[in-house]
Amino acid sequence: MRMTPVVPLIAALLSPSPVAAAQTRSDQLLWAARQHISTHQLDSAEAELRSALDLAPYQIDSSYVIVWRGVLEYLRGRDSLARASFREAAHLNGRISPPGLDQISPDLANVFDAEMRALRVYSGLGLEQPPKRLAGPAIVYPPDLRRRGVSGRATVSIVIDTLGNVEPASLQIMETPDADFVAPLTRMMLATTFTPGRTGGHPVRSSVILSIELTPPAAPPLSATQLSSAARTQLAARRPDSALALVTTALDPATSATPGERVYALLVQGLVLKKLGKESLASAAFDSATAGYRDLTARGVDLAPFLRRLADSVRMSRRRSSPAAASGLGAPSATGVDQQPALVAHPPIRYAPEMQALRIGGTLIVEATLDTTGHVVPTSVKIVQSPNPAFNDEARRVVLAATYRPARQGGKAVRTVIRQPITFAPY
Repeated sequence: MRMTPVVPLIAALLSPSPVAAAQTRSDQLLWAARQHISTHQLDSAEAELRSALDLAPYQIDSSYVIVWRGVLEYLRGRDSLARASFREAAHLNGRISPPGLDQISPDLANVFDAEMRALRVYSGLGLEQPPKRLAGPAIVYPPDLRRRGVSGRATVSIVIDTLGNVEPASLQIMETPDADFVAPLTRMMLATTFTPGRTGGHPVRSSVILSIELTPPAAPPLSATQLSSAARTQLAARRPDSALALVTTALDPATSATPGERVYALLVQGLVLKKLGKESLASAAFDSATAGYRDLTARGVDLAPFLRRLADSVRMSRRRSSPAAASGLGAPSATGVDQQPALVAHPPIRYAPEMQALRIGGTLIVEATLDTTGHVVPTSVKIVQSPNPAFNDEARRVVLAATYRPARQGGKAVRTVIRQPITFAPY
């Protein structure tokens, strides 16, 4: 337990007598508690502080009682409880500054000041050293605003913490030439780091209002391929918003992308949208890229190796993330039934690596007998159409492991022969 000499305490704690009639009962109890603290009668002081807190008429009165509760805990050697009390008082009264703590103990005053610095927000003349920008991205200019040449001044209010980061809840866009700037300004500010403001030689939370001039960037003399490659670089650097702006420019009609460049840009756009969590938009971009890729390969266009690799990587990634959508199993069919069978589940197709490398694909037709429980009779499986024998064993394995909703005739499940198409796509 920490012990503090009594005489300095008396000098520090006994200021003008609180017997004036204007004082509340809470004030009187707080004064009595401070006297008992000065004579180290800590149990009596604790009871009086508890009563004073119950009777405190206003929040500011409660804050001073809680501060002295912190002093009491400090004198009992309970530093963590003292700090908790100081923080609670600061939340109630951000400008609280009880006199005499340094006379009780310099360490006590330092503890109180440290907790206040962590919670109080300083600004203007309260800062001996204002924060300065260290690093951060440039604003991603919205393509539509860039094309229209929208410019002007934005005003942003932020609170910078003691580590130099912007506190997200504090960020306010106070002025902007166009509402479409709000989102990119917010992303830019949250990614920016500062030197923290300082007072008394210590880093503190600081309130800052910034004025930012917004000027459309000059159109970069880059091709659609260069823009898409730059977008991939930004994506690898975990800047998906910057990547999206670049690839959007690559797909802009003004950029005059070739069909191959457009496929490349769509693939990159899909990757960026997926990173941003926009799955449906990513899927649409990938589907458009795949359609364009098929068209180019069907016309015998010799595509660049990096584009072929990227297309293969996207295709494999989509197959792993959604095997049902990318598996290539079509709807089964049967004859002579009222209700067709339906595929319920199946294992992922394993595309032979050598066939992928040779870019060989095609659709097989597997014929098999389906029983009334929706399972394939093992001895009934046969390949009736195949583009390449290398696919046959895998097709048999997939069909045998698949489960179906059985065909129905007259409302009852019936045994029937089905035909199951399976497509191996070389893209």
